[in-house]
Amino acid sequence: MRVILMLIKKEFLQVSRNKLLMQILIVAPLVQFLIFPFTADYEIKVLKIAFVDNDKSSTSRGIINAFTYSEHFKSLGILDSRKEADKLILHDDIDILIEIPAQFEEAIYSMESSNIAISTNAINSVKAGIGSGYVQNVLERYFGEIAENQMTIFNEASKLLSTNIYWYNERMNYINLIVPGILVILVTLVGAYVTALNIVREKEIGTIEQINVSPIKKWQFLLGKMIPFWILGMMEFILGLILMKLIFGISVQGSIPVLIGATTIYLLVMLGLGFFISAASRNQLQAMFIVFFLFIVFVLLSGIFTPTEGMPQWAKYINYLNPMSFYMDIIKLIVLKGSGIEEIKMQICVLSAYAVLVNSAALLVCSDTNK
Repeated sequence: MRVILMLIKKEFLQVSRNKLLMQILIVAPLVQFLIFPFTADYEIKVLKIAFVDNDKSSTSRGIINAFTYSEHFKSLGILDSRKEADKLILHDDIDILIEIPAQFEEAIYSMESSNIAISTNAINSVKAGIGSGYVQNVLERYFGEIAENQMTIFNEASKLLSTNIYWYNERMNYINLIVPGILVILVTLVGAYVTALNIVREKEIGTIEQINVSPIKKWQFLLGKMIPFWILGMMEFILGLILMKLIFGISVQGSIPVLIGATTIYLLVMLGLGFFISAASRNQLQAMFIVFFLFIVFVLLSGIFTPTEGMPQWAKYINYLNPMSFYMDIIKLIVLKGSGIEEIKMQICVLSAYAVLVNSAALLVCSDTNK
């Protein structure tokens, strides 16, 4: 125990003296946490919309007014023809075109079929998809109000009228997903990236040879290096939870002790992976490249930015090997849904097995390195 405490003290001293490492550990993650959620927001604030009104009825004017007063749209007015609208779309001057057919009001009153043509500039597919959702919401709201205020039954209104209830994210705010995701990224960076540079740096400056001739056991060496970074990682995670509440208003719906316990296991996985890469690498550049490659793969497959359900089957198989994906599931379930240990026990078991595997591999590689 005395040896481990000595190694922990030595590691904290090295970290505090390394200004670059302190910036990586504290400044860079906090800046990312405070800036990235605002820039990675999938909520489109303003979409340029125009109209071709071939009906010129009170209903068509009501539809146009509904879009004009919506916070998501900037109306460019009513165009004279579809030909004029096509030119504007071609030059990216409008994002969405609403074309109301002739006799539209007469058709819906007489229970006949009539469709509003919605043309969307889909060069940016994400923006187009979100914009289409906004359009549908405005139409639902408008026809719903008509159905409530008038006794007439509209065939189109009956198709569009619906009531949406969004569980666990009532306002469908993308920030509620991205902020916990950024927290996952920060824990991963502290756990894997920083530790990946640790042992290999000892090789480069020659201090690893001093440890080789000392009576320090390999498990003591690894544990003495792991505990300081685990403490730093947990401190950063708890600070992230506080900032998540104070800045973004996101509270943890589930058990905080369960969340901290799950984060402890995940940090052990990342620490073990980082030390394994560090011990197996010849220099810091090689270690940085390997961690960066794995980090990109982990993030893309984790479900932070895109749903894992939409991935091809081969990517889903690869994702079974991605510890970040399991931890992201835990974060979403506890923070947003309020899940307990029963709902996350599978993810906990997988991460625990991963922690044993990577730390055992790190210990073996460290033993070979220190011979």
